[in-house]
Amino acid sequence: MPFNSYPYFLFLAVAVLGFRLLEKGAPTGRRVFLLLASYAFYAWWRADFLALLCGSTLVNFWIGSTIEQRRARGQDRRAFLIAGLLFNLGLIATFKYETLFASTANDLLSIGLPVPDFFLPLAISFFTFEQISYLVDADAGKTHNYSLLDYALFVAYFPHLIAGPIVRHNDLIPQFHHLRSRNDDLAAGMTLFSIGLAKKSLIADNLAPFADAIFNAAGRGVALGPTDSWLGTLFFAFQIYFDFSAYSDMALGSSVMLGMRLPVNFHSPYKSASIIEFWRRWHISLSAFLRDYLYVPLGGNRRGAVRRYLNLFITMLLGGLWHGANWTFMLWGGLHGLYLTINHAFRQATKGMTVAPVLRAPLHAGAVALTFAATSLAWIVFRSPDLATARNVVGGLVGQGHSNVVSFSPLAAATLLLLFVVVWLMPNSMEIMWRHNPALPSPYPDQPVAAAKRQSWRPTPVNAALYGALCILAVLALSNLKPFIYFQF
Repeated sequence: MPFNSYPYFLFLAVAVLGFRLLEKGAPTGRRVFLLLASYAFYAWWRADFLALLCGSTLVNFWIGSTIEQRRARGQDRRAFLIAGLLFNLGLIATFKYETLFASTANDLLSIGLPVPDFFLPLAISFFTFEQISYLVDADAGKTHNYSLLDYALFVAYFPHLIAGPIVRHNDLIPQFHHLRSRNDDLAAGMTLFSIGLAKKSLIADNLAPFADAIFNAAGRGVALGPTDSWLGTLFFAFQIYFDFSAYSDMALGSSVMLGMRLPVNFHSPYKSASIIEFWRRWHISLSAFLRDYLYVPLGGNRRGAVRRYLNLFITMLLGGLWHGANWTFMLWGGLHGLYLTINHAFRQATKGMTVAPVLRAPLHAGAVALTFAATSLAWIVFRSPDLATARNVVGGLVGQGHSNVVSFSPLAAATLLLLFVVVWLMPNSMEIMWRHNPALPSPYPDQPVAAAKRQSWRPTPVNAALYGALCILAVLALSNLKPFIYFQF
């Protein structure tokens, strides 16, 4: 059930109304209701895979509870943790990567392995990663003997189930027991949801046909000219930016309507002045997971510079492969691993150097432009279905082709200029909302905001009319319905 669909609008209204009616009088009933609603949300896509979600939940809950009990008794629990990790990683490998590995082995070794044809269960990467974090935290003594109801709701909670954010148990489960839904929450959640819906239907979905036309032509072997390649690269860079930003807003907005806070997962990444900063702003929850559960266990930066860079590279390679069963995703992760290695090495080499005040602004602008160029180049590999398509698009960037799939027009120039203005000069949705609503997660958790900016969100007739009109325009544009890009992961 995509967030940008009429069935979801109706579902969300029923879920919020039912939860609020049960909130004060039936604290257990409201959690049961929310769990059943979340299962219905997932089953709307394919009911048979609901059994996989429930089975995975039960197995991980039993393993996690066993680890907690053995830890409390001072007994060895390593075998249970390893079994849990193997179970979860095996689940992903079976449904997501077995086809890729078998076909690659056949291509390289000509050994004739049977190639399975599994249908990828929706959100398997997200709910599996969340449960891996739960097991690791249980082994570290960071879990709190959750009930099966609370744990199952943590895994299946519909606002974050399909494409994140990847939520930690201690961020969400305690909120299930708090009474927080207020009219202010409803207003803030609806506003944030409307902003996200507008980004998706009015911007991302209207950029998609142009990016698709260019990349599809490259996939057919058309020798793209410079205009095609540059327009395709830029259109997709902005498409995925607004697509994922829209999803993040709508996920957080849906949860805020229920009185619960999900972590901020997207914070103007194209304003970043380095790749290090980019990954602190793009898919923030995935970056945190990879850091805490992969990079740090590999040794982090504790074993010298060479090992640090190797750990960074391995982490980003696997983070790229997490996105999909295609070697292009691994190459995309490898590019970002290389970028991060260069970035950290540059920071180390220039540590202690000072910059004249007059040069700070132009150097910062240049760093932002270079970061955007590097991430846009990597998006080519991310978007391409195979390496041949990526080579075709990159070849067009340097003038190797001559095709004219999409003409560069004054409209295209005006569109790109407007997108640059929106991305680099305007505040993002979280900044807009947090200035008015201290209950929302702060995009700047380490930077207190002046009390004058912490007024409660109370829409005036003017801004209520503006956001209402924006929502109506976004709904009217839904005829060109496209799923969110991150739904495929």
